[in-house]
Amino acid sequence: MSTRKNDPYITGRWASAGKVKKRDITGEIVALAHGLLDDRGLILIPQRQRALQKNEIHELLTTDEVDAEPGKTVNRISIIGFLEITQGGVIGVGDRLFISDREIGTVAGFDETHFPNHYNLVLSAAHRPTGIGLGIEIGDSVRITNFNEND
Repeated sequence: MSTRKNDPYITGRWASAGKVKKRDITGEIVALAHGLLDDRGLILIPQRQRALQKNEIHELLTTDEVDAEPGKTVNRISIIGFLEITQGGVIGVGDRLFISDREIGTVAGFDETHFPNHYNLVLSAAHRPTGIGLGIEIGDSVRITNFNEND
């Protein structure tokens, strides 16, 4: 069992997620939001991957901060809403998230403010769309796909 002092993400021994093969994670939108914050103060955990299990519910946030990455604090966010996982798997930094086949952003990192209730899944995007602003509907499909699926 790894302790925090020898966690390779914290010590820097695991500089990137590397090339991995994994199945897509799927889900559906169960709640929508319309909120923008410029001072949220989310602390992205140093770990670059998380396991998401079937039936879990997690929050989707976007940021336009170009330096958002594990270990950093993110302030500028928008709230898309919540998704329920229908097929679990491993999500990692750089993975692409689609809602109804529309790319929303790439995974920048994870915030544990509300864990174990849910993770905040923070997505990097060119702008900060909200769920309602995107015209998303309850029940829309979500797909999270490997960042290097074409390699």
